[in-house]
Amino acid sequence: MKKLNNAIQTFEYTMGSVMILTIVVLVFASAVARYFRRPIVWSVDLSQLFFVWISMFGADIALKKRAHMGVDLLIKKFSPSKQKLVALFSYLLCGAFLLFVTYWGWKLCVQNYLRKYATLKISYSYATAAVPVVSILMFLTVVQQVADLVAGRVDGEPIASMR
Repeated sequence: MKKLNNAIQTFEYTMGSVMILTIVVLVFASAVARYFRRPIVWSVDLSQLFFVWISMFGADIALKKRAHMGVDLLIKKFSPSKQKLVALFSYLLCGAFLLFVTYWGWKLCVQNYLRKYATLKISYSYATAAVPVVSILMFLTVVQQVADLVAGRVDGEPIASMR
């Protein structure tokens, strides 16, 4: 599972980098073209499409790095075994929420099938697909983190205090 999540993270970094570079080039080229009265009308739609995917990839990368915001002022006062139980409960809630988002994201994707980007002439489902696809990737991340927690590891490294 760890190898799969590492491969997914590499893919997310690569695609995110390519997409952000494309957005920067498109916005710059569009501004220059507009100056010469030759606007690139589809640049905004493509930039918005890429931005949706970049945002979702970023959410999964942050989850993999345990970089989402949390408040642990009270939790740090618990014993290591109780901290582990709270973390496990939190992961289970996250997993359930991600499955919920995957289901409703898929329904949204199907509903938007006939809706088209005005300038790109492609289905708006390409944007809404980011929600269920990356929710599944985030669910895989949560599964890995639960496995690490149960085994007494954080990011694959053993933690003596959590065993």
